Amino acid sequence: MSNENLMEVLKSLDEKIEDLLLTNSELKSERDRLQGELNEANQQKEELAKQINSNRETREEMHNRIQGIIQKIEQMES
Repeated sequence: MSNENLMEVLKSLDEKIEDLLLTNSELKSERDRLQGELNEANQQKEELAKQINSNRETREEMHNRIQGIIQKIEQMES
């Protein structure tokens, strides 16, 4: 293999390595961005789960109070 061919092969390899490094860097940035989005989504999910639980407890408490009121009204009628 001549020196010129060897230099072309080395240049081609160098360019491919540079492309791979750039792609790797871009993929790491995208991974970090997606991880941040996932963390944010998980936080929102936890907050929504807490709200659902709180609403469920409030609904149960209201249901029990209404049941108590209905029972008192029924006792008054009898």
